Amino acid sequence: MTISSTPSTPISIATLVLLAYKRAGLLPVEATTVGANMTAKITHGKQLLDLIMDNLAVEGFIARTMGFHDLAIVAGTSSYTLPDSILDVHEDAMFAPTANPDSELVCSQIDLATWQTLTVKTSESPRPQLYAAFRSGATVVVKFWPVPSDAGTMRMKTVRLLGDNSTTTNTPDLQRYWLDVLVWILAYYVAVDSSMPAEKIGFLAQVSEQKKRDALRYSFEHPSQQAIVNYHTQWSQ
Repeated sequence: MTISSTPSTPISIATLVLLAYKRAGLLPVEATTVGANMTAKITHGKQLLDLIMDNLAVEGFIARTMGFHDLAIVAGTSSYTLPDSILDVHEDAMFAPTANPDSELVCSQIDLATWQTLTVKTSESPRPQLYAAFRSGATVVVKFWPVPSDAGTMRMKTVRLLGDNSTTTNTPDLQRYWLDVLVWILAYYVAVDSSMPAEKIGFLAQVSEQKKRDALRYSFEHPSQQAIVNYHTQWSQ
């Protein structure tokens, strides 16, 4: 028997919603996405999927949403509003001046308490050395210090928001191993909304939570790791 080497086909958002209703026991297994009352069910399911996927941000950032954003730095300007698709910024950034783009320089992120203690926030320098992220509004604002007197590009490590689920023929903006997780979580949500028996809701909640934890553990970056053993000897200080 020949083993298939072709990966499975990702399922659409409409199919994912349908599977969730079946797993919750609210639809028979022979139901399809074009069945009776499915338009309302799929609309409800898409809204719930948006809530579920947006809420993944509080569980820990997943590798799919991490990337780099190139921010154009204008000479004499220290404050920049990031695109509304960016949820947050992380770690240090790298500044590449326009005059010498191959010579990148570190721009370290600081917290707001450190930003507050900078005594002369209008100081100027060819390149910014520090930046703080202000997250109080709907979009992230970053402020650099000193104020850059040279133009350039600041490459920042960012986390973006996941794509929405408005188009039913699309697939969710997550890796394939998340699809079964989403079916279980969505089944739990629709079971609650449909006032299913408590034991059914409890079962779906338990399974979906375990599957979500398993997926989250795999969702982070996988850099190489090296173990270091530190032990004392008679010559140790």
